[in-house]
This record gives sequence, structure tokens and C-alpha cells, in this order.
Amino acid sequence: MTNTFKTLTSLALLAGTVQVAHAHAGFKDAITEGTVKTWNAVSIGHGCNSNVGGEGNGQPHKDVIAISAIFPNSPNFADVIIRGSKGKPAAAATATTAEVKGFTTGEETVIPNLANDIVGSTADTTPLKAALSVVTSGGTLFANTIPVVDGKGNVRGWQGWSGTSPFNSLPLLESAKKADGSDISTTGLSPFGINAFQFKPESCAKALKIRVAVANWCEKGVKSYTSPSRVDLWIGHKTVKFNDNVVMPSENSSPIYWSTLTVNRDLVKNPLPGTKGFNAEKIDVNNGVIDRTQKGWDTGSGTSDKISCAAETDYDTVYIEPSNEDIDNYLPISSAKYPAGANALYWPTPIK
Repeated sequence: MTNTFKTLTSLALLAGTVQVAHAHAGFKDAITEGTVKTWNAVSIGHGCNSNVGGEGNGQPHKDVIAISAIFPNSPNFADVIIRGSKGKPAAAATATTAEVKGFTTGEETVIPNLANDIVGSTADTTPLKAALSVVTSGGTLFANTIPVVDGKGNVRGWQGWSGTSPFNSLPLLESAKKADGSDISTTGLSPFGINAFQFKPESCAKALKIRVAVANWCEKGVKSYTSPSRVDLWIGHKTVKFNDNVVMPSENSSPIYWSTLTVNRDLVKNPLPGTKGFNAEKIDVNNGVIDRTQKGWDTGSGTSDKISCAAETDYDTVYIEPSNEDIDNYLPISSAKYPAGANALYWPTPIK
């Protein structure tokens, strides 16, 4: 048994003790705003089945043999969708705690940018600065891992797979069973690093929800292209290429689900406008400007005219997600020879 397998097994069994079996693909941890880069992981809680009848339909699950994850961190506004909403995520009666974090009631209000909410985001050049680091060895579910890089050199995500070129690695072991024949809850982790985020003091947002397109494949090759258990696709809706609702657990469900990385505001260090600790005592009674130089994160913003948040007009959650075009361009696993791709066909990569 290799050290990598020992590490993975320990992580899987540890995570399995706190998750319900057959949880959706999500993220290991939520993030609190700050100044330090963090390390996280996509968590893969189960293998694929036909998805007919919804998740937990009792059909056997197949081992996950490949993953692709694409973040909404393009530097181009045309490649991302930004939304704002008021209130908490929608719950579902059959959802686990981890799943509820990714559920939504539908399409929130589209907002033009995050310039008023997230430090480093601008109104015209930077939708969300999310610098990724890809982990390619040690404790990761798949030994074959390559970054997905756009034409400007930005790491947009990664792809990983098991196989023989150049390494063998272990799939998620859906064959593991308890004495009574029921599944053992295991979790595979595909790790990554991501830069820190900070909320602007004048923002009323308490959370940033980064929706990530994630696909977990369980079959490959030409014959798999019509199989209902070839992949579990975790995006909130169909695209031109990813257009088969049989392999999309969210397509026919309400509420829908995205694999969502949550960044929470530190309400102690960075209180909301109009709340305790916000420097309310510094209000300039002549023009209503609040001096922010003594409280909150050092954003260089100095002062602002935002005195308090309005329940009627201000959103408390902001979302960012990749465009359909970005999903179609970057989520499919390349059939090129390693290290450019998996040297195999995974739907919907075109069959040549």
C-alpha cells in the first residue's frame, strides 16, 4: 500500500464519518475572508448511477474515474455571470447540511460587477480575482492531474483521472460495503489552493458564493457516450455541450444545485454598515460620511457614504458562476496525450 493511498484512505474515512452517504460533489470547507491563501478540496461523495428518479434511488453507484472542475475566474466579464440576492439558500427535505450550501431557488438578480463588494474586483476589468493553485501529487484522489489554463495564462481549474498514462491511481471505492450490504460512506478529495478574499467595508454582502462547474466521470470510451451512468454533472443548467439531463442530477430538481465554494464575511473585523463596530461614532453629521480608516480590513477606501444596509434594496449574498461558453470550452477532458490530456475519450469530447 502506497503512502498516497494511506493518506487518501485516512481522509476518506475521516470525511465519511461526518457526511451522509451519497452527498453531492461539493467543497471540503467554507472560507472566512482574510489575507492568507487557503487550501481546500472538491469533495466527491459518491459515484455515478443513471440519475433516473433522483439521487439516492437505490441503484448501484459506479466508481469515479475522472474529475474536471472549472472556476468563474476569467478576467473577462463576458465569461462570468454575477448575481445578488437577499436571504438564505433554499433548503431541501432530503438535503444534507453540505448540500444545502449549494442549493438555490433559481436565477437571482444579475448585477453588473462586484466592484462594490469584493476587494480587487472592478467595474470594467476584473470580475473576481481568484488565483488557483493545483495539487498534482500526494493525498489527491487521482495521480494524473493537470491544470486548465486559458489563453491569457490564467489557471481556470483542473482535470484529474485514473489510468495507466503515466500513473495508476485509485478510483472512489463504491464497492466498499458494510456487513449488511449497505454502502460505506467514503469521500474522495481533489485538492487545490485559492487566494484570500476580502469584502469591502461599504458592502452589505455577508457571503460570496463561488459556483464551480464540476463533472465526475464513471465511464470512458466511445461506448460510454450513451450510457446513463457515464458522468454526474454538477452545474445548475444545461449548456450546448453538456445537454443530457439524464446525467445532470440538478436538471429536473427544485431547488437546483451548484457545487459552491462559500466565502463568509468576518463580521467581527468587518462589520456591516450600520452595525456595532462599524465606526458609527465617526459619522460626519454635516455630510453623512463615515470614516473607515480605523475599522475593518485595510482596503484603502478611506471613507464612504454608506451608513447602513437597507432590508428592502440591499442584497446580502453575491454569487459568481462561469458562463455556458466557459463551461463548454474548459470542462470537457481533452483526449490529447498526457500531459495535455487524458489520452482517452470522456463525454462530450468529440469522437474523431
